[in-house]
Amino acid sequence: MSNLLGLLNDKQQQLVGDLTSGLQRDQLLWLSGYLAGLGEASGEKPAAAVTGTQQVPLTILFGTHTGHSEVLANQLAERARELGIDAEATVMEDYDVQELPDAVNLLVIVSTDGEGEPPLNALDFLEYLQGERCRELTGLNYAVLGLGDRSYKQYCQTGIDFDVALEGKGANRLLELVKCDVDYHEDARKWSDGVLEILQQQKGIVSDASVTVSDHVTPSVVYDRQHPFQAKVLEKVKLSGRGSGKEVYHLELLLRDSGLTYEPGDTVGIFCDNPPELVEKVLEITDFDRNEQVTIKNGTHSLETALRHHLELSVLNRSVLESYRELTGNEILGDLLNDEQALDTYLYGHDVVDLLTDFSAELEIAGLVSVLTSLQPRMYSISSSQAAHPEELHLTVAAVRYDNHDRRRHGACSTFLSDRVEAGSEIPIFIEKNRNFKLPEQNEAPLIMVGAGTGIAPYRSFVQHRQKLKAKGDSWLFFGDRQFFTDFLYQAEWQKFLKKGSLGQLTVAFSRDQEEKLYVQHRMREHGRQLYEWLQRGAYFYVCGDKIHMAKDVHQTLQEIVATEGGMTPEKAEEYLKDLKKQRRYQQDVY
Repeated sequence: MSNLLGLLNDKQQQLVGDLTSGLQRDQLLWLSGYLAGLGEASGEKPAAAVTGTQQVPLTILFGTHTGHSEVLANQLAERARELGIDAEATVMEDYDVQELPDAVNLLVIVSTDGEGEPPLNALDFLEYLQGERCRELTGLNYAVLGLGDRSYKQYCQTGIDFDVALEGKGANRLLELVKCDVDYHEDARKWSDGVLEILQQQKGIVSDASVTVSDHVTPSVVYDRQHPFQAKVLEKVKLSGRGSGKEVYHLELLLRDSGLTYEPGDTVGIFCDNPPELVEKVLEITDFDRNEQVTIKNGTHSLETALRHHLELSVLNRSVLESYRELTGNEILGDLLNDEQALDTYLYGHDVVDLLTDFSAELEIAGLVSVLTSLQPRMYSISSSQAAHPEELHLTVAAVRYDNHDRRRHGACSTFLSDRVEAGSEIPIFIEKNRNFKLPEQNEAPLIMVGAGTGIAPYRSFVQHRQKLKAKGDSWLFFGDRQFFTDFLYQAEWQKFLKKGSLGQLTVAFSRDQEEKLYVQHRMREHGRQLYEWLQRGAYFYVCGDKIHMAKDVHQTLQEIVATEGGMTPEKAEEYLKDLKKQRRYQQDVY
């Protein structure tokens, strides 16, 4: 206390000594930052309480399938750097786990695929944390943000797995795990604010930067999910032939002056309106005044406008049913929520009208609105290459219509595009990167592409792209649909690709052209030996289409082919396929 260069008199020095005696190191750091903040407020620049050498580095790791986690991680890293924190965002598969024991602060942002599965680029890191090779991490502080979808039973399971694994290694949790639904932006922002505030306190940095944490917004791109681009429809053509039982459309959108870029395999998000018939049915059942004003997340609207443009009506999930149960006290709905199998059955193919009808109750308008979630964009595989069409984006869309429980059902976005969008219309879109469905970097690598119905869309972009680049690699397309004459999507284009050599082989399966059903997996089995030979020489295997049936059947068939042609047990064949996935040579885009 004696060497204060005359800054304090004896009485002030005594007060400081009394105040600081008994304080722990982290309390002293906080106090130094607090006093520095007071100095800033006085208008005079104080001596720095924390120098650059005292800044603790921050490691941000992300695992992603669609790219949301990557965007959040990069935004968080930029915000942290603006606050003087040495932050870096890295995809998990590129992170050197040997650096983990020396890390001080770790933030994990990770999505969950399907029923509780980690993204491919997060799998190895998660297995490392869960295994014996990872030592104790008692010196590590961490927090986890999980992205997921409440409509799945294993909601944010990968986030939970990372949180449990890090805690199990003795790491210190900075914040409780935050689980985000598909409408994740607000929860993710609050989590980011929280961890940045803790990190500032940890290092004794307290200034007006704390205000910046709440107010700062770092745009990633000009047009994104929060600020979609209004794309003009240049062309809309029905691909299905006369007599087909399906309605498939080809749409071409103009991207001029948008700055939007995409690669083969990426997806486009489209914001649509709810089907008018569904909106009218909700108003009819509830007998609510369509013109009454309601307040939702994005402002105040008439009830009709909110139902048509802003609230989800076509899809139900567990959280909606739980909120409705809490609002109405319906015991039958409570029983349904406790029966996982019955709940899954109910959620599939039911909508808000079913909920209001099957579990009727006296409702207020505000109550109904509080139960419903925001209308989410629908994602579609892009069916064009930007190398071939620099200012365009193409879509291949099947209109979804079916009867269920004595009522006609309409897919929200597919019928929006088929029934209410024409050439000249403008629709709000954004691009979503798909890191897990990409062409190989080597243009010479062989491709095996398996798709049914509109699952052919990304392969059109693949072949267009390779043709534009004059790639020399072999390519083989397996395509399946109902009938040759009515459902052979882009038939003329595939024939041209074959003639020019951009597509090497085309094998088709039309299920209803003969008495016995014939699917792509049957064609794969017929060509099993050649398929295995392609895999052995480094081919990349792609599957796009229905997740529940087609993708599972294709996987099972591929496993059988590998076992038969490779002389392996089923278990060894499954390991072979798992290894292909780790090499990114077995990729799926399923829904």
